[in-house]
Amino acid sequence: MQSIRLFIASIIIIVLAIVKQVHIIQLNSYNLDQQVIWYKKNFVSFVLNIALLVSSILFYEFKFILAYYLIVISMIGIFIENIPRKQKKKLVYTARIKRLIFICIILFAALILPCVFKLDSNIKYVLYDTALSPIVIFLAYLICLPFENAIRKKFMNEAKVIIDANQDLCVIGITGSYGKTSVKYYLDRILREKYSVCKTPESFNTAMGATLTIKNDLRNIDDIFICEMGARRVGDIKEICDIVSPNGAILTDVGNMHLDTFKTIENVLNTKFELVESAVNNNHIGKFENLPVLVNGDNELVRRKIVDCFGITEQRYIKYYGLNTIDKAHYDFYADNIVASASGTKFRFNSEVYGSDEFETKLLGKYNIMNLVAAISYSLLLGVDKTTIRNAVKNIEPVPHRLQIISYGANDLIIDDAYNSNPLGARNAVDVLSSFDDYVKVIITPGMVELNDKQDEENESFAEYAGTKVDYAIVVGHTNRLALDRGFKKTLPKDRLIDIEKVENAINYARTNISGKKVILLENDLSDNY
Repeated sequence: MQSIRLFIASIIIIVLAIVKQVHIIQLNSYNLDQQVIWYKKNFVSFVLNIALLVSSILFYEFKFILAYYLIVISMIGIFIENIPRKQKKKLVYTARIKRLIFICIILFAALILPCVFKLDSNIKYVLYDTALSPIVIFLAYLICLPFENAIRKKFMNEAKVIIDANQDLCVIGITGSYGKTSVKYYLDRILREKYSVCKTPESFNTAMGATLTIKNDLRNIDDIFICEMGARRVGDIKEICDIVSPNGAILTDVGNMHLDTFKTIENVLNTKFELVESAVNNNHIGKFENLPVLVNGDNELVRRKIVDCFGITEQRYIKYYGLNTIDKAHYDFYADNIVASASGTKFRFNSEVYGSDEFETKLLGKYNIMNLVAAISYSLLLGVDKTTIRNAVKNIEPVPHRLQIISYGANDLIIDDAYNSNPLGARNAVDVLSSFDDYVKVIITPGMVELNDKQDEENESFAEYAGTKVDYAIVVGHTNRLALDRGFKKTLPKDRLIDIEKVENAINYARTNISGKKVILLENDLSDNY
């Protein structure tokens, strides 16, 4: 009877572990590097598995009776650790996930089923397999990788055939550490006034994201394909470029993002320039030939890299945009006279070729103007007239979860900037928050991630800055709590700093325990794998 109870408990734990682990694999984009990093960062989560393995060996191999109680305690702990909790992003049972689960079941069945026929004498092997379930699931993932890569390659080749068959299609690649999704949405909104446009949806910015968009959404009548290109390692952008063959490009910015996998800012820069080099080589293709590459002129790293990479002849294909932080002579397009308020922003757009014009937008914050300048500039280069652009810009809505204003109750507002926070964008969001003069200003944040050995430094520095702009700060979760608390305590009274575990609880706390009319900034929201 004891063996049957342990066997049933083991099966339940294994099933829960499979569901949890494959969800983490999906949240890590099925990427081996990211999965290994996750295991390293969350090693403490598997201490109970180690305890179960050790206690099972002590009990069954060395007849240490008290170890049985440790077996029971360990199994209860592992069960609790793997119980499904409320998820921000639920597991999607894609074909790939189903295949992975199937391989997991096959492996566990091969390990456990032979034990069933002599359960009393073999239950120790069932417990060993239960204790080692994270390793078995990871092994299933590794077994699937070659097959999944073959499927991936097949789809990518099919997408490349579609692109190559449409020589008149203008393919605009957009990359950068920050701002690429916003530029994509703004550019799409403007270009649709004149052209038939297809873009990668939401935050689809991988090779498979581009592939699926081409196969499912791109039409023969489309004039322009806007392809957002993200990266976590050197070569990622080149892989996308090899599929879509961009003949136009926008590089938004380069900074400290995804350093867990890139390791250095030089690797980030080199990877982003994979798009620049590809577009310069392809800009003679199709009816939209000789399109320039538009790059962020405010970024010194980018400017120096352009000089290092391209000779005088090729540099004529490079155009610079920015907010005139260096010198007007350095820019082909720039914005100045920026007047920001809680209701929107006004600015002047300038170009030596296209002249100067006043613009207004519902969008908040200086960095959004930077992104708008990129979209306006490239629209002009593609022949959209300024009146059409001005009207489109006036009606552009914020991209979801990027400085999106939401009314919350009778008096309170939420600035939803919950998507993938970064050092530059986070400070910009705090500046936007500080413009709400008649409100009590509250920031709710878990901090920033994927910054490698700079993570503590960047979070502490950001919190110190934010503390000068807000009335209250609520730090959520444990990932960056120590660094954020240190930063906020430097510039914010201690009684106005609160630590809470979940975002929903933080919002409720702010609304019920902080008096007055409030504006609440949600700065980042970490997914379940953090």
